[in-house]
Amino acid sequence: MKLIDEIDRCPAVFDDLDAASLSAITAPEIRAVVRRKNGALALSGALVLFGSGADLGSPLHLARYRTWSARADYGLEATDDVFGADVFGDLLFARSGGVYRLDGESGDHVRLGETGEFFELPRADIAEALGGHLGRERFSGRVIGPDPLRLLPTAPFMTSQNIAGAFFEAPLTRALALKHRLFLACRGIAEGAAIDCSFWRAEVG
Repeated sequence: MKLIDEIDRCPAVFDDLDAASLSAITAPEIRAVVRRKNGALALSGALVLFGSGADLGSPLHLARYRTWSARADYGLEATDDVFGADVFGDLLFARSGGVYRLDGESGDHVRLGETGEFFELPRADIAEALGGHLGRERFSGRVIGPDPLRLLPTAPFMTSQNIAGAFFEAPLTRALALKHRLFLACRGIAEGAAIDCSFWRAEVG
């Protein structure tokens, strides 16, 4: 089964397409997928696909990420199409024929493939890259909400102090805010300097 087939099986998040949001998408491949499935939670919730509709305040609305305040901090260009998120709350975006994951902790843009091929990839292949196995373990059969739960490590990945399999759940908007705060705290920090992650640990409880 291909990724697009998996997406086709999922209920759409939004009913009516917002024409303005759809036309603002620069990558024709992303536009075609949104037209085909207007937002979805796929791979047992590991993959969040954004869409467009009347509820502009939804965390899954495409328009939210075109005006996202952190775009400039992360080096996103005006023509980059943010179209989804993985199980860890890292955003997925299309740029110049490629699909990338924005590592919210480090700010790295990790290339995942070509836009023309990404949704045609075998589900099993791309599921691993997006955290599909964790989606099955943590979210399968659950309602993960209109601001869908994501999994964050109990210690940020970049500290190399995280314990394998130790995660806490946070809504997508909170996950994005925590990662952005960590990114800003670490930007320009001297190599080897201690990173204050107390605000992150406070979320773990």
